[in-house]
Amino acid sequence: MLKLYKSIWRKSCKSVCSIRFINSNGIEILSVTGFKAGNYIFTSDLVNKPHSYEIAEITFVADDGFTPSATARLTQHDFDDVLITSYDEEITGFTIISTTDMDFEAIPSLPLANNESIAIGQPVAVMGFQYDNPNLTIKSGILSTFVFHNEVRYLQFDGSVMWGNSGSPLIDLETQEVIGIIGYKLDVKNKAYEQMVEIIKSNIKMLEKAQGEIDIKGVDPIQVLIAWQKQIKQLSNEIYKSSGNGIGIAIDIQVVKSLITSTGIEAFWQHRSIKPA
Repeated sequence: MLKLYKSIWRKSCKSVCSIRFINSNGIEILSVTGFKAGNYIFTSDLVNKPHSYEIAEITFVADDGFTPSATARLTQHDFDDVLITSYDEEITGFTIISTTDMDFEAIPSLPLANNESIAIGQPVAVMGFQYDNPNLTIKSGILSTFVFHNEVRYLQFDGSVMWGNSGSPLIDLETQEVIGIIGYKLDVKNKAYEQMVEIIKSNIKMLEKAQGEIDIKGVDPIQVLIAWQKQIKQLSNEIYKSSGNGIGIAIDIQVVKSLITSTGIEAFWQHRSIKPA
């Protein structure tokens, strides 16, 4: 078993990248994982979330999991231009980035599985970047069950998943093909966190309307409450990012391939390693 994980690392590590979004102050506001297949990078649909950033940095690493082997830095405008996927909003978990104008020709591609008969209980590997760790990691797990959401099949696996792992490839240990892409929207913890953030935003908006209406010895207590809400939001964000999950959810790669076919992106299939069955 250990030999299989070593083999997956050797064959796959150079194809997995980090995607970091950095604001004008040089602060990282979001980090996800992606992987190359053909002339595309598959990643989490979280990359559609940031609305204001300075640079999107895509970095592949060498087989030590740390040394950069290729990097592209794109402005927000340029990054938006290479997001080519248009898909059903009810089917969540992935986005595709075109690498045509990036210097990633030497980066090897990962093969996408053609076999739909994946079985519960089979061993899998997850390869990705996480939280504030710049190193690529590989993790073990098993496919534990299938999850259906809006009549779409997702793959649930037992294995450690942390902030930054979204977009990582879920790899069949035996075939060494990608069978899924790690998502986030079906996770209970993520839903709870997003609901809490929305409540805090609503509280701040309500409090801001009341600013200046109360004065206690030269102090506006509303401003104190606003600062308190912002501190709670920041603390919640740090706790959320540093906590891990014992299970993960991935969109089935067969669903991804079907959606791509339906969009008419025929050039995608020119790469033989990801040609559909």
